[in-house]
Amino acid sequence: MIKPLQFSLLLMIILSVSCQKKISDLEFEKNVMTEIFPALIDSICIDYRTVLSPPPIYGLLTYDENGNRISVDSTMSIEEQKQRMAKWKHNQETIEKDTSKLIVAFNPKIKSSNKDLKEYLEKHFNGGEVFYPKIEGDSTYIIDFKNIPLKGKFELRNISEFPKGSREIWRKKYDFVFSGVVSFTGIEFDKERKFGVLDGGFTCGRHCGNGFRIYIKKVNEKWIIDEIEGTWVS
Repeated sequence: MIKPLQFSLLLMIILSVSCQKKISDLEFEKNVMTEIFPALIDSICIDYRTVLSPPPIYGLLTYDENGNRISVDSTMSIEEQKQRMAKWKHNQETIEKDTSKLIVAFNPKIKSSNKDLKEYLEKHFNGGEVFYPKIEGDSTYIIDFKNIPLKGKFELRNISEFPKGSREIWRKKYDFVFSGVVSFTGIEFDKERKFGVLDGGFTCGRHCGNGFRIYIKKVNEKWIIDEIEGTWVS
């Protein structure tokens, strides 16, 4: 028969192990997210100025009987088209040479996806057994993005620094190049923690943006992006 004192000690040990497991699972995911974070930013963030300025039509268009474009003969371009194309190329070169940092709004609170991504993980990585972390309650964690060096031209700022609401954030005039808003869900892993999947999104306007499903894997003790799939377009 277990004495009251022994029972209390046993209960404390069980609770301590459970707590350590919860911290371990969250810390593992947070560490992976921190490691892969620069690659995520470079992979899905875009310079909105290039999106808002697609190349002009250049040449003679040919359509099928249903009115669908089937070809463009650039050798049949007219002078007006040549001038527009030259102007477009000049603008693109100006954007590419611009060394200004592109500011991106980011919410550092990482939450689990509203959609169960485990089936996508199993399918993409050929049936790897899914890992179910033993985490009770809120699994949200904070990414210290300000201390994660980014190699590209993007600079992140906390979304709390921007106006609230999807309309206000795009209406405000900024004294910097505001490129958009980026977001990520938490990561779901396989049992051996060698593969993972998460969702991400980048919006560059009220009706401009893309959603992504991002597959990651561990290679030579480093986490890398394996593949990115589009999930929605606005």
